[in-house]
Amino acid sequence: MAMKLSCIPVSFFQAIAERRMSIAGWLDFAAELGLEGVECAPPLIQPLGPVTPGEFRRLAEERRLAVSNYTGYSDLTHPDPAVREREVAALAGNVRIARELGAPSLRALTGQQRPETTVADGIGWVVEGIRRAAEEAEHLGLRLNIENHTKAFTWTAFDFAIHGEVFLAIMDKLRDCPVGVQFDIANPLVAGEDPLSLFEQLRDRIRYVHVNDVRRPGAFEFVVAGTGIAPIQEVLKRLAAQGYAGWVGIEEASRTGQDGFRQAVSFTRPLLAR
Repeated sequence: MAMKLSCIPVSFFQAIAERRMSIAGWLDFAAELGLEGVECAPPLIQPLGPVTPGEFRRLAEERRLAVSNYTGYSDLTHPDPAVREREVAALAGNVRIARELGAPSLRALTGQQRPETTVADGIGWVVEGIRRAAEEAEHLGLRLNIENHTKAFTWTAFDFAIHGEVFLAIMDKLRDCPVGVQFDIANPLVAGEDPLSLFEQLRDRIRYVHVNDVRRPGAFEFVVAGTGIAPIQEVLKRLAAQGYAGWVGIEEASRTGQDGFRQAVSFTRPLLAR
């Protein structure tokens, strides 16, 4: 089986959230791009976006697009136990949203970096919350995957586990849990780290892939996939060699309009075919 191509339209999030672009308009463009699927995320559905999860699924299916993933924004590192409990409940809610969307998987994040949260405490809280949500996901037949993330659309701080050392420590404590990795190829570069090194330590647990690109190490500045320094071709080559046949989602965040999407798809699709 070949890898399947999806997309998450980060460049269009603001326009959709502000109702300057409709979900139908985005999905029409996704179909024009020849994608097999689309990701859904909080800015695309209520309360931030214009449609319900059920409506998003219907609009996608009308265009013969699968919903490949629900990309949520869980934040499990707050020092207040009551806030963390609400976030765990919200993550469980994301599981149910993914099911309503017809998505086979959902993304979980660790949470935001907070100066009052120590690394040890944060790891413990994240592991506890993820375990509880993973049980809900498994019960509903879904896969929960944690991403090596940078900064969510609604966040003010970077991800608690943006550095590979912290991310790996969390994943190590979840080895006995039904949790996979949503691997973003460019995100380690934002932290000034090597994506291939992190990939090699996680490759057997990768269940979803984000194709993204950056202009230079250490900068939170995304560019069109294939025009920066992320080792996209090498990661996809290694995944193919180990038999990965899951979703590859272009995270288009270059803010270059429709041309950026077209260029990213033109770059990525031939790599999957190889």
